[in-house]
Amino acid sequence: MSRLKNGLVAVLIVSFAGFLLVSLFESNGNAKPKQSMQNRYVHVDVYKVAKPADMPVELKYPTRIKSMQNVKIVARVSGTLLKKYYTEGQFVNKGDLLYMIEPDTYKAQVDAAKAQLQSAIAALNKAERDWKRVKALYEANATSKQTRDATLSAYEIAKANVERAKANLETAQINLNYTKVKATISGITGLKAADVGSFVTNGTPLVAITKVNPIYAEFSMPDIDAMREKYNIKNGKWTKATEGELKAYLEINGKRYNKEGFVNFIDTNIDPQTSTVKARAVFNNPDRLLMPGEFARIIIKGLIRKNTILVPQKAVLQNPLGMIVFVVNRGRTEIRPIKISETSGKYFVVEKGLKAGDTVIVNNFFKIKPGMPVKIDKITNAKEQ
Repeated sequence: MSRLKNGLVAVLIVSFAGFLLVSLFESNGNAKPKQSMQNRYVHVDVYKVAKPADMPVELKYPTRIKSMQNVKIVARVSGTLLKKYYTEGQFVNKGDLLYMIEPDTYKAQVDAAKAQLQSAIAALNKAERDWKRVKALYEANATSKQTRDATLSAYEIAKANVERAKANLETAQINLNYTKVKATISGITGLKAADVGSFVTNGTPLVAITKVNPIYAEFSMPDIDAMREKYNIKNGKWTKATEGELKAYLEINGKRYNKEGFVNFIDTNIDPQTSTVKARAVFNNPDRLLMPGEFARIIIKGLIRKNTILVPQKAVLQNPLGMIVFVVNRGRTEIRPIKISETSGKYFVVEKGLKAGDTVIVNNFFKIKPGMPVKIDKITNAKEQ
């Protein structure tokens, strides 16, 4: 929610100074004779307060662009780097080949594991035939129980050896596959961390990849805004324009980013050191126009303030007791204390003190004082009535 920082038109307009000057002048013995009532009118422009209406609420905060993911690609096996397949700073897709680690040793291990598996399968086939033959003899009471048990045990061991050989082959194949270092996410590659020809081991850093589409915009909203949003929605003063997430927009160097995002996270805790609540929006970034680390302003839309009364900021004055406006009542000026909340463009949102139809003075404050007769020259929002 926009704060009143720019909106509180620092209008400590010292209208009372004008009143004193007028009084002193009139009390001076050399003063001119009093003018006619017609000439004593002060001419003013006014704003006619409209009926309460629903108003879109716009929240604006500084934000920092952050990547959704940043992963470090490391070697998973030991060996010499034979080739690099990417250009630093290039966009790569998930699964793209980045490096080749010398595969000869691992290919040999795969071949050995395959041979071991074939041998284990052959042994299993023999053990299975022996078991079937001995089982039939045992059921015909033609062999001993000891022979039966020994044959069954040999068959079960042979089956286990096949499973172990399969696992060894799978491990060898995985290690061989690791010699082809591939991108685990789609994103922008950073600077290389190892040169071709270097010997690397399991865990050696090779390159980092940053995911930039979609991308995050992280920001913090003042706790007063977060609480106001929460409780205003709860008590019915505010509502959402549509169901679902709030819409988000970005401004960078005064220009609007061409993609619409949405708020996908608002923290439930207030940071006691900064009195802010962390939040985050997500934006599509197919052209990679947004860069991680970039600063921008985020605009949150989709909230509506119910039954809103507005008054121009230039009409609001401040005295020691708070915010006031001058209204015209039966042709004379009257001071009206008001309570305001947030801003909306060139207007303040009035929570208390004004109603539809009130006539609020917007100029000539140095010439007026309470109870003075005034003549209305123009209603500034007459076309909106």
